[in-house]
Amino acid sequence: MIYLPLYLLRALGAGDVKLMAAVGAIVGPANWFGIFLLTSLLGGAAALVLIASKGRFRRTGENIGLVLRSLRTGRAPFNDHPLLDVRSTESMRLPHAAVVAWGALGFVLLTSISSHR
Repeated sequence: MIYLPLYLLRALGAGDVKLMAAVGAIVGPANWFGIFLLTSLLGGAAALVLIASKGRFRRTGENIGLVLRSLRTGRAPFNDHPLLDVRSTESMRLPHAAVVAWGALGFVLLTSISSHR
């Protein structure tokens, strides 16, 4: 249910939603939440690296402002700003499935290490 609103706002693709649903079905709610947290942290770090490599800090800040203004007025951001739609070929995208894979792997390693102590 966390990913569904992001899909409806076109911030994530349907494949990302299905992937995290499958991960949750395999590992259960408590472990899914740990994977979600780790994936969020890794995704944020990866996004910062991508933004820095493309020199898009200012544009990203502007986009965040556009998203917040759109949501405040009750409109989906992509309605007012088509580049904020993950489906746009011109938008900058991060391969979320790869971040989920790293998050899941990291979670398994961290829980394995902590259970052996």
